[in-house]
Amino acid sequence: MKFATLSLVLLALSCARHGPRAIAVPTRGEPYALSLHDDVLSFCDSRGARQLDLKANRETAAARACSPSEPNAACGGLPFDVDVRSPLNEPNDIVDAGDASFPLNGRVHDCAASGKLLAIATGAQVILIDTVNGAVRVAYPHGAERVAIGPGWIAWTDASTLHAQPLLTH
Repeated sequence: MKFATLSLVLLALSCARHGPRAIAVPTRGEPYALSLHDDVLSFCDSRGARQLDLKANRETAAARACSPSEPNAACGGLPFDVDVRSPLNEPNDIVDAGDASFPLNGRVHDCAASGKLLAIATGAQVILIDTVNGAVRVAYPHGAERVAIGPGWIAWTDASTLHAQPLLTH
């Protein structure tokens, strides 16, 4: 019993020392209109506008309008050029960003960018691409409908669950 208690205390201290962790929050209906600013994730669901303080992991109502929005499956309107190619008779898309091409697992459902980081939700996974260094990381090994990225965080939706995790800085 003492060993189990000590293990839990060490685990809690380890998590606290390493800063914020990945979180998952149930929503009412599918969340949409995701936006990340200053450690706050804003979104809408069937209750209206909501916000999630990512450091405190606390969700509250938000004072903003919710209007239906389409996911950015074409990766358009981002701060750098991104093209999505969907080869005929192939189940996977290819994303071109700058001079590099990135084959994906699945079709693009949504895209978002922050700086030179590109976040992509496909039917199979959530991908984070560092377009400067060409590095690709799987942020979530399952499909997602929506994605958002901001300073320090990436967020995505999986049915009626909202996920967020800190971006690694090292």
